[in-house]
Amino acid sequence: MTETAIPAVSAVGDVAPSPTRSNSYPGTVSKSRSPQDMPPMTGARIFVGIIFVLLGASFIASTAVLIREFWEFDWPALLLLHSHLFIFFPTLGLLALAAFHLPATVFTHMYWTQIKHGKLRFCLGTLVAFGLTAAFSLSLFDSGQREVWEIAPRVLDNDRSEPARCGGESGIPCKRVSILGGIGRLRTEAQTRIGLSKFTRVCEHDPLLEIPDDVAKVRFCFAADVKLDGNACCSAQKLYASRIHDLWAVRENRSQSAAFDHIALPLKTFFVIVVILIGVFLVVWRKLLESFYAKDAPAIERSLLVGAAAMLPWPFMDYAFLQAMQTLIGRSSPSPQPRLSLVIGPWALLLLIFFLARMGRKIERLGQLAGAIASVIAVLRYEDLNDIAVRVFGVGAPLWMVGALVLFALVCLVSLLRPARMERAMTKAMGPRPQSKSSPST
Repeated sequence: MTETAIPAVSAVGDVAPSPTRSNSYPGTVSKSRSPQDMPPMTGARIFVGIIFVLLGASFIASTAVLIREFWEFDWPALLLLHSHLFIFFPTLGLLALAAFHLPATVFTHMYWTQIKHGKLRFCLGTLVAFGLTAAFSLSLFDSGQREVWEIAPRVLDNDRSEPARCGGESGIPCKRVSILGGIGRLRTEAQTRIGLSKFTRVCEHDPLLEIPDDVAKVRFCFAADVKLDGNACCSAQKLYASRIHDLWAVRENRSQSAAFDHIALPLKTFFVIVVILIGVFLVVWRKLLESFYAKDAPAIERSLLVGAAAMLPWPFMDYAFLQAMQTLIGRSSPSPQPRLSLVIGPWALLLLIFFLARMGRKIERLGQLAGAIASVIAVLRYEDLNDIAVRVFGVGAPLWMVGALVLFALVCLVSLLRPARMERAMTKAMGPRPQSKSSPST
């Protein structure tokens, strides 16, 4: 066995010489070790498996609690309105957990056994993930606007429009419609049209600029159940949002789902952050993976591909929810509102480049160009994409959409468990996997 000694560069740029075998991967261990004598991954599999099982159980429990609690109060409307929380996670979220189990196991094992100071860096990275989870979760818990499902069903059922018997065929304008009445009308209309962007009123304007022409236009206002101009609709939307907050502010009015969300939301946030970090770092350490985990490389590629496909609908569901709620409570700016789900776009593009790299530099650059073009289109056609998302994944979607997502998840899961056909398809589409140049030579 002949090996070339190449200095290993650590993550902070120091050079660690090796007397026998090293490599050019930043931060790898400097002691001699071949892929054949690595420690088994049993401990990493158990560690990751326990965490992922707990996450998956929380996803299912969160949706089950909501359906059980609101069973007699139009639970499909609430479920589809908040599909980014109660449909995505128990369907595609579970698929993503299954897909990322192997990458997460390899990631954990690699840092624990292969990376220089890996145990310390892994623990520090875990603390960073906990910190990000706490920061995002606390910001959501402390956000000004509360959600309808956070209020107990009995309280929502007793809520009435102001004044009584206003809106609809009566022609009497409402100061605000009842909370459940607004959501019910929103779902009815969203099922018959593509999107709701035309009904989202911008209620805060720059005082140094002229009043937008859109303010004077009379359109249907879901918060009042009649047609109103911009200022009148914004007043109704403000009252609608205030009513939700006022009811939630009384602790006895809060739902069981709201109580359970103090457990579920941090776990969902932690899941998203961990999936993103694992995807990014596995791309960074690709050469190391191909050298030390050559046997697992095809399965890791398949898993990342399925995991990326599972995560992509989440930002569409998230922004479908945002547009639907803005139709009821108004929006503060015409500009796109940044949310955590936006990071899935560049993350998925990074994984796409990861796969295209096996097809050669020319194809990889074409993929980068295509990704840049898609990003520009997404920004320029922001409202149109949200309109489609509302109809396909949001409050306007048919209930069978949930079954379609479950079926898609099952098909993808089968492709992970029976990988031969998927591997042949990937090889046919992207060419054979290149052999690692860093493998030990004889």
